[in-house]
Amino acid sequence: MHDRVERAFHTYRFPYGEVLPSLDELARYLHMEEDTEHPAYCYMKERLAGLTSSDLEAVGGYAIGTIEGLDLQGGTLTVEGTTFEVGAQVCGYLKEATEAALFLCTAGALFSDEAHALNAQGEFLEAYIIDAIGSLTVERAMDKIHKALEVEQAARGMKITNRYSPGYCNWPLKDQRPLFAFVGENPTGIALSESCLMHPIKSVSGVIGIGTTARRRAYGCVICQNKTCIYRRLVQKG
Repeated sequence: MHDRVERAFHTYRFPYGEVLPSLDELARYLHMEEDTEHPAYCYMKERLAGLTSSDLEAVGGYAIGTIEGLDLQGGTLTVEGTTFEVGAQVCGYLKEATEAALFLCTAGALFSDEAHALNAQGEFLEAYIIDAIGSLTVERAMDKIHKALEVEQAARGMKITNRYSPGYCNWPLKDQRPLFAFVGENPTGIALSESCLMHPIKSVSGVIGIGTTARRRAYGCVICQNKTCIYRRLVQKG
């Protein structure tokens, strides 16, 4: 019998210097790795250096609950009375899980605010670079949280799955609402719009399965139809 995990939001904070992408990683992501003399490459290098020395933080964490029902045919996941219409694809990925960690993580408003200002000034390439830095930063912060969860659960004899998010893998975006309700009060400062988009924009949310036989798999990019998914782009450039 495994100990019951208390449903509380486990919080993590990371200085930007710990979670910003490296220059090489950013260059690969933007297909600029072969053009180190380009002004855009120099801008990337300069902006990363400035952000690394800042005192800003990425904030995130998760709340864990026991899975009450996983309907592979109906595509629903129920965690302590909260039902998510994750779809058959995500249900299949979580089928060995008996618990679920619902997570939120944000890199903050700086990236979207700066990209918006640059676009307004007609600095479109610079805005695109800042937007990419923000996307990679929040994913790197979530990678660290994912790893922390893995270590924590290993101490209980449990394993974890990949992470899956509303809006991806055919999971409707509207499930942001029950996800936020489940997580409850937390220090991330992320808010939902009427259309269930997160603010700050450079934020992620979703679920990670936990169980004695749960396992991490390669992301199903071949069967997924979302061409803008960051996981697809990271896998292709990894």
